[in-house]
Amino acid sequence: MGRKSNRKIENQIKRVIVLVIILLVLAVASKNGILENIEKDLTQIGILETVGEVKQNQEVDTKISENIVLDKNKLNILFFDVGQADSELIFYNGKTILIDSGNTNDGENIVNGIKSLGISKLDYVIGTHVHEDHIGGMSYIVDEIEIGNFYLPYNTKTTSSYYKRLLNSLTEKNIGIEEATVGDKIQIDDLICEIMSVDNEEPEDANDASIVTQITYGELKYLFMGDATSRNENSREWEDVDILKVGHHGSNTSSTERFLKQTLAEIAIIPVGKENSYGLPKQEILNRLNNLGSKIYRTDIDGTIQILSDGKTNEVIKIDVSFDGSEE
Repeated sequence: MGRKSNRKIENQIKRVIVLVIILLVLAVASKNGILENIEKDLTQIGILETVGEVKQNQEVDTKISENIVLDKNKLNILFFDVGQADSELIFYNGKTILIDSGNTNDGENIVNGIKSLGISKLDYVIGTHVHEDHIGGMSYIVDEIEIGNFYLPYNTKTTSSYYKRLLNSLTEKNIGIEEATVGDKIQIDDLICEIMSVDNEEPEDANDASIVTQITYGELKYLFMGDATSRNENSREWEDVDILKVGHHGSNTSSTERFLKQTLAEIAIIPVGKENSYGLPKQEILNRLNNLGSKIYRTDIDGTIQILSDGKTNEVIKIDVSFDGSEE
């Protein structure tokens, strides 16, 4: 039996358990002292913990649907707050692009979030590279949401459990991994997403393999760096962009002065975890961005960040919604 089938059965069991508990509560509510004893018994066998998880998921879904509104007449870009990880959702004219999926514990939250937004299909999914903080949650997404095209740098060396789970999920859904090459373009009406950098030769540092994408919409450009390092940045010339998803969470392995002076981003967005053990983003990188006049937003401070664009201007919305599974 596949993982997807197992998860469906688990969800069905949870729903049955919730119904049973509700019936028990109604049956004993009028009997003094009995309800308290039942709660103790349920706690001992772990059922109340499961009910709590279901309730928490429902509360998160409600928070997402109440606080995140997709404008169907504009380009929407969501930089999910997934702690020390990356995940971005692009929505335009009913079509979607997902870039990365956070850590393993974030996968279920991202799935619930996407569904809460009324999205049932991801037309394009890009895993920038094989590190857990970028594709750890991807197997959940493949299992639970319809996928169109799936991109991930070529890799035969990684033996991590999250990567094996992803490959199994892709196999069960009969989804092939498409190899991205520089210059490839994804077009959604008048929006173009172009591959700017990628290394399918399995470099020693998987960050160097990162699929870097640039979206052009109207007069504006948006650059998503994954964990691309100075090696990638120095491999080509770059255009001015309006919004930069800063590489490698603000690490000083990325965001060289040469690169930042070429891209000259008006807005820089850094997905990063609160009080993370890496000390990111590095002050050196923040100084470079500030010196160039970039307005900096950070998911550890600003939460989930939504960009709304009409092709001429960008509106930035800070949303107090977290998809970070490590906080649960």
